[in-house]
Amino acid sequence: MKNERRKKHKSPWIILALALTGWLAMLPFFSEAFFSGLFFMPFVGAVAAVVANITPAAAGIIYFPILTHLSVSPVTVAQFNLAIQAYGMGLGTFRWFLFNRRLFLFNVLPLSIAGGLLGEIVSMVIYPIRAPEMLTLIFNGIAFVFTQIIFFSLLRNTKYPNNSFTLTASSGTVLFAVAFVGGLLCGWIGFGIDTIFYFMMTMVYRINPAVAIVTSIALMAVMSITGTLFNVFIHNVPFTLFYSALPGVTLGGLFLAAYIAVRMGPRNILLLFTFFLSADFFMTLWTQQTIPMSETIRKLVIYVLVFYLLAIHVRIMRNQSRAVERRGKDQGSYDSTPPASES
Repeated sequence: MKNERRKKHKSPWIILALALTGWLAMLPFFSEAFFSGLFFMPFVGAVAAVVANITPAAAGIIYFPILTHLSVSPVTVAQFNLAIQAYGMGLGTFRWFLFNRRLFLFNVLPLSIAGGLLGEIVSMVIYPIRAPEMLTLIFNGIAFVFTQIIFFSLLRNTKYPNNSFTLTASSGTVLFAVAFVGGLLCGWIGFGIDTIFYFMMTMVYRINPAVAIVTSIALMAVMSITGTLFNVFIHNVPFTLFYSALPGVTLGGLFLAAYIAVRMGPRNILLLFTFFLSADFFMTLWTQQTIPMSETIRKLVIYVLVFYLLAIHVRIMRNQSRAVERRGKDQGSYDSTPPASES
């Protein structure tokens, strides 16, 4: 048992050493592009890998707004998302498997992968979207919907008693349909199946969030690999961007994600995540030209949304402080009983 544990602890360090060695070996081929304009990508890669491996969202949720605001084509960003996630979320899946394989819903993965693969084929081969403005708007619209779901899940303090999922004809049909929609999103913007899979599992079937997140990471890793293979043979893979982000992704996926997840806790991570998505949604809504909108209406919409989100955050903070007060009272009444941890 001790030998097995030592091997588990050594494996991430071995992968890190191999990745950094390979990166340094390839540096001469990418040095000009890296040092002139992409030197910030290792940091962005580390942040994205942390987000991808501890929240119900892929790394593309970080890459897409940052890179598109830096004038990288949304189509290129979508192709990059799949390639870097194939590596980063693959590492994350491996890391979680070493940590606790019971966090995976292995029985739902084959059907979800089949539905997602079909969606990717449709979106990448049959109905690809090449309009940059439309891709950006799709991303931000979906991201904003996700933030609202997260907000109300935090407000409701819902219990999630299930650690397993029973496949039936009806649940299997729902699973396949949701995975198909997620596969469409993966083909168009480079991610999405993991997030809608997570919300379906937690909101509909009351699966433990930790189990749902880790399983969604594995699902997104497989979808990223298949999507990257499609791009290799059909479209393109931006290898310069991939190379630039590689060190940060390796470090974030293997080490930082687990450390931050333990330190911050799931609730604080989700709040930070939703704040980032909301801020990017406001920026896009302010600058977008796809939907005709006068400047007055645009400002009015932004102000209403800002006050709405402020009210949501205040309410969440109040609920959190009340929970802390209740725990303090319980601890005072029952000195020998430790307070229940919030998850």
